[in-house]
Amino acid sequence: MFFLKEIDLFIILPGRYFRAFLILICFCASINLFGQTNLRLTGTIRHAQTKAPLESITIIKTATGRGTISDAAGVFKINVLPGDTLLIRAVGFKSQRYVVHSRAQQDLTVEILLEEGSLELPEVKIVGGLDYEKVNRALRNMKKPPPPKVVVKPPAPKPLYEEKETVPVAPSLENPASLLYDMLSKEGKDKRKLEEILAEEAARKNALEEKKKQEAYDSLFLNRNRDIRR
Repeated sequence: MFFLKEIDLFIILPGRYFRAFLILICFCASINLFGQTNLRLTGTIRHAQTKAPLESITIIKTATGRGTISDAAGVFKINVLPGDTLLIRAVGFKSQRYVVHSRAQQDLTVEILLEEGSLELPEVKIVGGLDYEKVNRALRNMKKPPPPKVVVKPPAPKPLYEEKETVPVAPSLENPASLLYDMLSKEGKDKRKLEEILAEEAARKNALEEKKKQEAYDSLFLNRNRDIRR
């Protein structure tokens, strides 16, 4: 019936009232959306007994895991959403949780008091001496390093045939093949050319020696003639 009444209301309302009604609905929707935007929460953390500000206190949003810390004056600032839960904790103090009101629509300012909390350490047992059974068991369970691998080099391969020193055979009439090889092969031509070069060098040396001997003889003969004339 209510749904039918609303339809009848839309049909009955004139055009200008209908537009105003739509604007009102959009305004209400925008207010609802604005309520879900980030809010700026500013807080001050103090000691519950002395009211002194507490520095370096951790404030974390449980939904995202992100947060901030308080400054030297105990003040912190953080962006939150309605319904967020803040976890306030520090070493030596009891942890606290602060829940942002689900209908909060404007920036908030809060003051949080932390109470001291004792830290209980687990019991420590001190035993004198060594437990040799445990030490020996641990030594037995230790993995021994593998022995180093010894690489054995294979022996050098042996030739299939025994190598023999070959002595060059001088060409002679007894071996006609050697004469032909010496005449037609490149080695024979090079050999003859080398012999010619050596022969020329030897002849040149002999000529120089003969010239020196002749010059020495001439100089000796001229000196004797000069002595006789005097």
